Amino acid sequence: MTQQAHPISWILGSSLTAAALAIGVIGISLTLTGTGYADDGHELNRAIPQNVEYTAECGSCHMAYPANLLPADKWRAITANLDNHFGDNASIDPQVTARVEEYLVQHAAQNGKVMKNSTPLLASVGPQKITEQAFFIRKHDEIPRRMVQDNPKVGSFSQCSNCHNLAEKGIFDEDTVNIPGFGRWDD
Repeated sequence: MTQQAHPISWILGSSLTAAALAIGVIGISLTLTGTGYADDGHELNRAIPQNVEYTAECGSCHMAYPANLLPADKWRAITANLDNHFGDNASIDPQVTARVEEYLVQHAAQNGKVMKNSTPLLASVGPQKITEQAFFIRKHDEIPRRMVQDNPKVGSFSQCSNCHNLAEKGIFDEDTVNIPGFGRWDD
């Protein structure tokens, strides 16, 4: 003889099953459309080509930041003042400067190829240094000084690629953070 399930148990079981299926469908759709957090800009970044000249000139002192981290007007201001580049003389041949600026402006945040990370940078008004932007500070405020500035394997927050393994490709997702001497960072 079989016992019939209590109606409340049946309703509760059916509701939990439906909720689990809905969560699964949402997760799969976010993964397939590339709008989930796990991808955090990967698909958008593929559209922005690397520039050998920019990487060689600017990357010799610091990471050659992805062009879409700043809007065109900020890139123009930076390239116009290379003789006083945040306290350093970073002057290069004027023709090279023009080509580098053209690349940066063409792929700048306001030209439609915006990374998810760059939107808050556009919204903040202030200094041109990426490391002084409100979004940058908010994302790094919990990281102790000893892990970055006092860490000889990192040196400063401007050396993104020392901790963000895919920074040169414009991927700054937390899953790619590995602080030298401290390991994976997860806040």
